[in-house]
Amino acid sequence: MDVSKAPPTVPDRIRDRHPLSDHDGASGALLERAVLDDGTRLVLKTFDPVRDLTMRIPRRTVPLEVELWRSGVLDRLPPRLGHTVVGAWQERGNWLLAMRDVTDTVLSYESQVTRETCASILRAADAMHQAFQGGAPAGTWSAADRIGVFSPRVMSGLADSGEPLAEWVMAGWSMFDSIAPPDVRDLVALMHERPQVLTDPLTEMGGHTLLHGDYWMPNIALEPYRIVAIDWALATAGPPAIEFVSFLVGCASQVDASPDLLLADIDDMWGERHPQQYLTLGLLGGVVEMGWNLAYHATEHPEPQSRDAFEWWVEAARQSAATGLLRL
Repeated sequence: MDVSKAPPTVPDRIRDRHPLSDHDGASGALLERAVLDDGTRLVLKTFDPVRDLTMRIPRRTVPLEVELWRSGVLDRLPPRLGHTVVGAWQERGNWLLAMRDVTDTVLSYESQVTRETCASILRAADAMHQAFQGGAPAGTWSAADRIGVFSPRVMSGLADSGEPLAEWVMAGWSMFDSIAPPDVRDLVALMHERPQVLTDPLTEMGGHTLLHGDYWMPNIALEPYRIVAIDWALATAGPPAIEFVSFLVGCASQVDASPDLLLADIDDMWGERHPQQYLTLGLLGGVVEMGWNLAYHATEHPEPQSRDAFEWWVEAARQSAATGLLRL
């Protein structure tokens, strides 16, 4: 092809861009809205390796989202699950990711969805898990690193350096230690130091696949015929239970159904593909990942539902231990 006649790239076509402040991201990435020469709206995400936690914790020089797009992994997603990435480039030493603007259809921490809509969200992730079963791409987070991303072992150093999110997380773990029963507190502390105690048996039971890794409402858009997932910075090679347990601990309160009903929906969706105890074992991962946040809400916002959620997950952790499948 004649290079002089090559179509202009995404950055060459941008005619306007300005900061986008109304978003729910917490990693530290800068978001902007851009308009192309034909009126198309994009969202630009700038990865600053000094500020972005998803680059600081694993010491990445190229953002994982960029790697997944450039390698074609995102274009191999099944029809049920889409992505928004349309370009990536470097600018003043930082990486930029250009994405379709789905702000009109993306959910938020305030969104409430029906059980039926939640089932569609879960089925989209399940379709990806089946498509990549045994073939998660290289460079993704390990299951052990993913469930330990908010552990005191990881967060303490960041909190000492003044990172606001890490300070909040560490305060939450202090609350957790104060209100959690000793058996669960000690079990979670062990998982923080040795997450393989949980992730190894989960992987042996359920295999490993590509997980979105941050499959929460603010990263999910509802398009007419599919679910679209944004923010793949925590994409993980791990067992499917980790994905769904993380979704439950972060988003169950936003679904018009109880956690027990959602567990039943996941089991029904899996059918005979996973053993009966698989999801029960995985529930411990929710407390290992987000026990700090559960304790924060139960302590600082002590409405009955916050305390009930904390107690539900405490009991779930005990049920996981009772399976006898942890590698203690």
